Amino acid sequence: MLWRNRMAVGRVTGVAYGVSRESTVTTAVTPATLDRSSAENPLQPALWMAAGFAVFTFLLHLTSSLYGSRLGYGFFRDELYFLVCGRHLDLGYVDQPPLVALQARLAEMLFGLTPTGIRVLSFAAGAVKVGLTGVLAWQMGGRRTAQMLAMVAAFAAPVFLTLDNYLSMNSWEPCFWMGCMAVLLGLASGTLSERWWIAFGVLAGLGIENKDSTVFFLVAVLAGMIATPQRRLLKPRWVAIAVAVTLLVAMPNFLWQMRHGWPTYELLNNIAHSDKNTKLPPLAFLKQQLDMLLIVAAPLWIGGLIWLGFAKRARAWRFVAVTYLVFLAMMMAMHAKDYYLAPIYPVLMAAGAVWFTEWRRKDWPAFAYAGVLLFFAVIATIPIALTVLPPDKYEAWARHFGVDNKVRTEKFSSPLPQYLSDRFGWDEMAQGFAARYNALPAEERTKTGIFCGNYGEASAVNVLGAKYGLPVAISGHQNYYYWGWHGYTGQSMLTLGDKREDYLKSYAEVIDLGPFDAAWIMDHEHHHYFLLKGRKKSYREEWAEFKYWY
Repeated sequence: MLWRNRMAVGRVTGVAYGVSRESTVTTAVTPATLDRSSAENPLQPALWMAAGFAVFTFLLHLTSSLYGSRLGYGFFRDELYFLVCGRHLDLGYVDQPPLVALQARLAEMLFGLTPTGIRVLSFAAGAVKVGLTGVLAWQMGGRRTAQMLAMVAAFAAPVFLTLDNYLSMNSWEPCFWMGCMAVLLGLASGTLSERWWIAFGVLAGLGIENKDSTVFFLVAVLAGMIATPQRRLLKPRWVAIAVAVTLLVAMPNFLWQMRHGWPTYELLNNIAHSDKNTKLPPLAFLKQQLDMLLIVAAPLWIGGLIWLGFAKRARAWRFVAVTYLVFLAMMMAMHAKDYYLAPIYPVLMAAGAVWFTEWRRKDWPAFAYAGVLLFFAVIATIPIALTVLPPDKYEAWARHFGVDNKVRTEKFSSPLPQYLSDRFGWDEMAQGFAARYNALPAEERTKTGIFCGNYGEASAVNVLGAKYGLPVAISGHQNYYYWGWHGYTGQSMLTLGDKREDYLKSYAEVIDLGPFDAAWIMDHEHHHYFLLKGRKKSYREEWAEFKYWY
């Protein structure tokens, strides 16, 4: 007969493991009690439930992307750039580590050059994240209702549905972070052996190779462990092994950065001293955390944070609460974008689900709460975050829920949220270049190239322009600077810009070839096409002046 207590309270390598629902009498955790706990709450059913949620999440992203293509949503700006990076595989790039370029290359090779095809691996990452949230709840002693509630919260969060719906670094980031957390939770509770520090090192290293912000997450984790009794886990031998594995996995990008003079630091420094990113004051930053996770989910993850910080049964995982608070303080101090905190929230959702189901001992409150989350996901989160509404219907629908386009992470404005507006106009832009390029005399076309002011425009030409017979586009923006001028002298170039006068100092002749415009595009992409002739100094001579890391 199964024991009614959820977990026993005792000690596994010096850490309290759990508490009975019926009493607070402590008992030592022996192999027998661990076996009994596993029998009461086995892993296999938890994994099956996680797999079910993961498959549903994946299919939702796949279906919405396919439907969005029918509505006119195309490639996202950054996706085009990542595709070009994938065609120039390297150990690093000015503005990101190498994994996203590898992801883009693999997705293009395996699933084809379509908006949905290149996103398949990101859809998979979103699915893994939702399933992993349920596993984290299981690790903290949560039964099926807690696992279900945790996964529903992760699934319904607007920030996750948005970021997992296109190719980016942000989709896999929570998977690496929460993988690290899963290892630490197991080490802290004594259910994993110290050899798992090796897995922690691999996940941490992959996280760094995916996105540099993982370094700040690891610093916060270290601070959280030092500040709590979990500091006992930081045994010199195994921590040294974990650090060594992390550095080994992350070494390729480190060596690339060192060889190129630390370009990512230069880029971040440029951005920090510019007006590109919106700098939110503390209260506005905190409000954005509530909004991006779905406001009705706030009691769950905030309750999880409090439970981790103060509950006796959560003593083994106290470091998680400190980790979050340290990381939050770091991001606010650095004026980071609000969604930079997103990857850490699944563990708080998992903890909140465990707390909620233990506080409300019957199952129906958890199902009711999950129903509320799903209701708002269906009527608000999914229509607003995914490409399921026609663009002309989007604003009216979003306004019903108090959502507008005024809160932005960058200064650039757009008729739709940036993650949607930046999916419009790229093919029309390439067609515009093609019409003007093909109108040139045959002899002039052979010596004419294309110069673009940013990586979005250049990548649209390089990814979408091949079917129109366009030449390679060059730019000084981000990693395009390293890819160079492609042998162009500048004697005949097509470009997009704002004013004819902007080019007169560098070219003997500037011809306005008419405007570029398309529905729903970013406001700063309304340009004119220009034909530039007779560059006074060649690109080779002045290429250093074109470096634009911003």
